[in-house]
Amino acid sequence: MTEVVLSSEEQRREQPLPLVVEILPGQAGEGLLAIFEPGTYEDQTLADLCQEMLARRDWSIEERQILEDIQRQLQGGTLLARGRDTQSPALAYARLELSEEGESYLYVPVRAIKPQEGG
Repeated sequence: MTEVVLSSEEQRREQPLPLVVEILPGQAGEGLLAIFEPGTYEDQTLADLCQEMLARRDWSIEERQILEDIQRQLQGGTLLARGRDTQSPALAYARLELSEEGESYLYVPVRAIKPQEGG
């Protein structure tokens, strides 16, 4: 994945791109991925998209293990994207990236973080 910096919010709106949301449990390097096609995510908050992902039941065995890790983190924890809560529109957190094939898409990493216990 190669990160590309958008020159403006206007450029982002001109390109109808898929949105890839990845929910990562804690500090894990891999998480659950979901692809939202253009027109399906624009009016939703990132929290709504994450809840839609977590409610899915068609995950593979490996993905179910990641889902369990995410759910453990969310017991007393929260979802954060770019260090903020996820109540804003999904596009507010997205960055433009290029696939290995050179196709553009928007990407949002979300962390399921449980507060540290102890002192």
